[in-house]
Amino acid sequence: MYLGYQNNKIKFYVQEPLNPNFYNVDKWEETEDEYALEGDEYIKVDAEYIAQKLQEAKEKKYNEANNGAKFFLESGNALFEFEEGKHIEATDGNIAKLTAYALAFVTGQLQPTDKVVWNTKEDETVELSQEQIVTIINGLGTVQALVWSVQFPRYVQMIETAETIEEVETIEIVYTSDIPQEEVENDI
Repeated sequence: MYLGYQNNKIKFYVQEPLNPNFYNVDKWEETEDEYALEGDEYIKVDAEYIAQKLQEAKEKKYNEANNGAKFFLESGNALFEFEEGKHIEATDGNIAKLTAYALAFVTGQLQPTDKVVWNTKEDETVELSQEQIVTIINGLGTVQALVWSVQFPRYVQMIETAETIEEVETIEIVYTSDIPQEEVENDI
């Protein structure tokens, strides 16, 4: 392979020097090393370059995992099923609203027999009891904890232990409200 220099920068990395009638090159240099195009010049692919690219890939994948968790929780796709076929989204907003209702029961602003009107993910209007609200708040917290305390740390661990850019890029970030089967088996 040959390196072609223009103004002391490597502008060409080719198998054979290019025709000087068509390309303005200051000098050609033969090389056995590998080079990669960065911006408008070629950079030697050495251990430092590879380590830098691996770190950049890890940072990008970490951001994907972090932002993916936030998006999943706020998207309305992180769900808690409080009754058969009835779900509530595990958003911070829903947790705050339901917590306010629970506090209203505790402070006496709502009576234990009162009901709170709520709209489910399925667009069904339901009346929730004090007991259901407490169950739902705990369930929504569990869904969020599943994302932040189980799934996200697992992705971070996979990212940190990846040794190549290819390993980092094959990590698929997918969040779910489902409790992993191994978690269920460990609790039995």
